[in-house]
Amino acid sequence: MEKFFTMLGCSQERRLAFAIYMLVGEAEHWWRGTHQMLVARGVVVDWECFKRVFLEKYFPESVRHAKEAEFMRLYQWSLIVSDYAMRFEHLAWFYSQAISEAWKCKKIAEGLKQELKRVVLPMTITEFPALVEKAKVVERLEGGNRVVKNTEGLAGSKKGGGQRKPYDRLQSQQGGPVTRKPTDKARGRNQSGVTLRCYRCGERHFV
Repeated sequence: MEKFFTMLGCSQERRLAFAIYMLVGEAEHWWRGTHQMLVARGVVVDWECFKRVFLEKYFPESVRHAKEAEFMRLYQWSLIVSDYAMRFEHLAWFYSQAISEAWKCKKIAEGLKQELKRVVLPMTITEFPALVEKAKVVERLEGGNRVVKNTEGLAGSKKGGGQRKPYDRLQSQQGGPVTRKPTDKARGRNQSGVTLRCYRCGERHFV
């Protein structure tokens, strides 16, 4: 719900009105009684007050503490920016302190990947939707740069590697230089298996 409110740019008053309108059944009856009690105590019923009492009612304290701890150590890691922002918005619900728009922007920017943070953080954007959109743009640009670098590296390796010469392939397949065995003819035999000798002296010479 918080994500949609942020996307629509809803004010705190509008968020409270929409959230109350969405309550049905037991939750609606609970809020009517709780609202009357808060007003009787002189408590200012705003969006932060509603979130606090709603979480206290429908989420056990152990769950809230675990979610709050996860929120405080949340980083982008391998998530894309849109998924990281969605997780951030969900966990921010369980943070026990009041959160300003500027604080949210600084917190989510600090958790971005290093290549995104070094670009986005110095911009000091104080509107959460604008910061998320800027991070998405930087993410797309960084992704494009990686593709170009990988392509250039692949092309360079192809040029450097070249095609191996036929005799290189032959040597690597044989495990070394190729040598030919002497044929029977070179050893003094013809193809029929008959030993050739000199008809004068009977020795194996032919000069």
